[in-house]
Amino acid sequence: MWLRLRLDDARIIVHYVGAFVVGIGLAMTVPLATAVLWREWGPALDYLAGIGVASTVGLLLMHADVQRGRLTYAHAFSITALGWLAASLVGAVPLSLSGNYPSYLDATFDALSGLTTSGLTVVVDLDHMAHAHNMWRHFTHLIGGQGIVVAALSFTLGVKGGGLSLYVAEGRDERILPNVLHTVRFIWIVTAAYVGLGTLALLAVTWNLGMEPGRGLLHAFWAAVATYDTGGFGPQSMNAMYYHSPVFEAVSLFLMLAGALNFNLHAQVWRGGYEELWRNLEVRVLAFNIALLSLLVTLGLSADRLFGGSLLGPWRKGVYHVLSAHTGTGHQTVYGSQWLGDLGPQVLAAMLIAMAAGGAVSSTAGGIKALRIGLIAKMLVQQVKDGLAPRSAVGRMRYHHLGERLLSPEVTSAAGTVFILYVLTYMTGSFIGAVYGYDLRAATFESISATANVGLSTGITSAAMPVGLKLTYMMQMWAGRLEFLAVLVLFAHLLLGIGKAARAQRGG
Repeated sequence: MWLRLRLDDARIIVHYVGAFVVGIGLAMTVPLATAVLWREWGPALDYLAGIGVASTVGLLLMHADVQRGRLTYAHAFSITALGWLAASLVGAVPLSLSGNYPSYLDATFDALSGLTTSGLTVVVDLDHMAHAHNMWRHFTHLIGGQGIVVAALSFTLGVKGGGLSLYVAEGRDERILPNVLHTVRFIWIVTAAYVGLGTLALLAVTWNLGMEPGRGLLHAFWAAVATYDTGGFGPQSMNAMYYHSPVFEAVSLFLMLAGALNFNLHAQVWRGGYEELWRNLEVRVLAFNIALLSLLVTLGLSADRLFGGSLLGPWRKGVYHVLSAHTGTGHQTVYGSQWLGDLGPQVLAAMLIAMAAGGAVSSTAGGIKALRIGLIAKMLVQQVKDGLAPRSAVGRMRYHHLGERLLSPEVTSAAGTVFILYVLTYMTGSFIGAVYGYDLRAATFESISATANVGLSTGITSAAMPVGLKLTYMMQMWAGRLEFLAVLVLFAHLLLGIGKAARAQRGG
């Protein structure tokens, strides 16, 4: 039976969406402070305007009366889906005033890409963007990587009994600690540790490259955030290639892996449960995929001799880009046009698989997720065993993921459903890109990159691409980040509301 939203339900949804919008306004104080420190008075006014818009809109929405309602799962999914859109629309305000985006839609594209940690960008003249605007672009990764809901809950949103509902609606199905507030705060502690260590390590790299200390600190912080939160934005148009540093790549590889692993796994390791690293099904699938795909890419690059006659150059490029794709980070040290030209079909195929597969569940990474792939593979093995076994035999398979678990039909069905939704979305985006006249290989690459929140690009994504394609990629980034369910629930509620209004009009 469908649950129809009433007026009281709509008020609850509007109220909490308003709280998210206010939170985005508060977050804009960080780029505002950056603008003041670097004496960027024009950008400072942009963020004052953004804070004013966010505060006004958010407080107006929060005035919706919620005294008679409690937050349910039905509310949580719609709040989450709308909250991400509203946060992107408001977060785009200062970017649209920066002069680096031809339109408000382009600024919204980048705001949504930042919050979903996708990393695709349509920015113009990035190399001369103000520090404050670059801070905001990367700060959206920090907010979105952990999740808007996680950020809100960590500052005690004041949810009446619905904190867990919101947490689950954002695409997370595992609690680390019994209390959801303690769980989200632990996520921020893990993030602070890795981003802090990464910033210090990358600061040494920028100093060694001869950067001025203040600028070097900003670059180090931005790179640490974009890499750990598997976002992929960079302050320069050449992305990671700008630094030309093996040490930068080594540090970023570590941060990519850390960001792509389950937060619950981090908790197990921090508690001393190191055996989980080699027993966990998800870690094993990730390790196998990365090793196999890195080998394929390395051999493909070696055959083309684009990066030297020895294996060292191809291996360095291969491992870096497979990890960047598989973890959904999106950093690259080759030009976008090379994916379809110089690097060959073997490399392209491996990269498409890596992007589509994604990282771990309950992490900052996107994509189908390694755990689901492992579960589907185990299900297939079990079905083959059942086909070979006598009819009287009852087959039961277990898997290890933060403890021993039974491979039940419900678990495999859920994994299979999400797998199918991702594949269908990948295919739909590819088709739309091809309809707009782009090469099918490039359209497929870009579609997977958007849906899996990766950020690697062949060059299609730019301010010059058609508006329809921008909207398509925005929809894919949004749906992929929330793993579809919250978006589907929102659309179902909207359709039910439209149907109810139509019936009322006919009856009147």
